[in-house]
Amino acid sequence: MKNSNNKAKNLNRLYLLDSIRGMAIIGMIFIHVSYDLPVYFNFIPQYLYSTWYEVFSQCVRITFIFLSGYCAMMGAKTLKRGLIVSAAGLLVTLVSFIARVDPPIIFGVLTLIGASMLFSVPFKKIIKKKNALPVFIVCLLLFVCTLHLCSGYFGFVWHSFFYYPPALFRIRNPYLLYPLAFLGIPGYSFASSDYFPLIPWFFLFMAGFSFYALCGESLKEKKFMRLRIEPLAFLGKYSLYVYLIHQPLILGIMYLIAFLMLFFSTP
Repeated sequence: MKNSNNKAKNLNRLYLLDSIRGMAIIGMIFIHVSYDLPVYFNFIPQYLYSTWYEVFSQCVRITFIFLSGYCAMMGAKTLKRGLIVSAAGLLVTLVSFIARVDPPIIFGVLTLIGASMLFSVPFKKIIKKKNALPVFIVCLLLFVCTLHLCSGYFGFVWHSFFYYPPALFRIRNPYLLYPLAFLGIPGYSFASSDYFPLIPWFFLFMAGFSFYALCGESLKEKKFMRLRIEPLAFLGKYSLYVYLIHQPLILGIMYLIAFLMLFFSTP
C-alpha cells in the first residue's frame, strides 16, 4: 500500500519545479567554487568582477528563494519543514566554525529559508487567491526597495530614498550586532561567507508564496509542470541534502588538490 502511494505521489509530482531548483543548486555550487578558488589556490577568476557574473549570481539567488516561497505555500507541514531547514542552517554555521572557515557562515541561505518558512506559517490562512495579486506586487516592490538595505539605504534600483543612521554600522555589542545583521543591517565588525539577511530576501520569499496563491493551483494542471529534466530534477528533489553535502565536498577536493600540488612541487 505504501509503495502504491509513493507511485501516485511521483505521478503527481511537479518535476519542472525540481528541475528549476536543480539549476539554481548548480548555479550556487558554481558561485561557491568561484569564491573558494582565491582562498585555496590564490587564483582570482576575472569573471568575478564582470557584469554578467553579478547578473548570473543574482538570478541564481532570486530563483532559489522565490521558488522556496512558492513551494512553501504549495506544500504541507510548513512549520515542520521550517524547523528542519533552520536546524540545517544552524548545522552549517557550526561546521563552518569547527572547520575554521574564514569568515564563518552566519545567516546563510538555509537560515534565511528556514526562518522565512516559520514566519510565513500565519500567512497561509491570510493570503488567498482574491488578495494574492496586491500582496505579490507589494512584496516585489518591498524587495526591490530594500535590496540595498545592507549598504545603508532604501531605494529603487540605484535611486536612494532614505539613508539610515551610519551609527548602526558601528555597533559592536553582539546582542545588537547579530540581530541587526539578521534583519539586514550588518555592522562593520560582522562578516559571513554566505550572507542572506531577512530583509530584503523575506519579501522575495513572500512574493513566491503569494504567487502560488495567485495561480499555483491552475498551474498544477498544466502538462509542462511535469516536465522532468534529469539530473536537474534529482538535484532539485534532494536540494537540502545536496546543499549540505556540496560545500564540505568542495572544500575536501580543494584541500586534496592543494596538498597534491604542494607535494609534487616539493623537490
